[in-house]
Amino acid sequence: MTCVVQRGLGPNAVVGGMRISYLARSDETGDGLGIYRVDMDPRTPGAGLHRHARLTETFSVEAGRLALHVSDTDHVLGPGDFALIPPGIAHAFANRSEEPVRFTLSFAPALGREGFFEGLAQLAAEGRLSDRVAMTDLMARYDQEPLAGFAGWSDASG
Repeated sequence: MTCVVQRGLGPNAVVGGMRISYLARSDETGDGLGIYRVDMDPRTPGAGLHRHARLTETFSVEAGRLALHVSDTDHVLGPGDFALIPPGIAHAFANRSEEPVRFTLSFAPALGREGFFEGLAQLAAEGRLSDRVAMTDLMARYDQEPLAGFAGWSDASG
């Protein structure tokens, strides 16, 4: 399958200071792969500590500095840096810097990941990112297991 993306301007999902633009949607790839551009404002939380049972996740930084926690190690990724997180590995990310960050995020298989981003955007708009029941339900539907509560979703310093 060939896919040429010309979607125009604007993100598909907004979660606080994080904007997600869909590059290769799960419905365009037979759910085998999802690719997303992520733009994060300075001092913006990304994802609290979590892991996936089935998903492989990648991060490819284009601009800025992305704080990435993998297993028990903290990393700061800059332009050109890449990380691959296999299933079962604990990880979290945030923009802890004073500059914006842009990176490409991918998931294989995609498992309808756009639904997760849209669910997060809705919870953020409602001020419910710390709602344990709502977040647990959303994560359970999209192969995401929280490992340290939900503070990392609303606090970039953690």
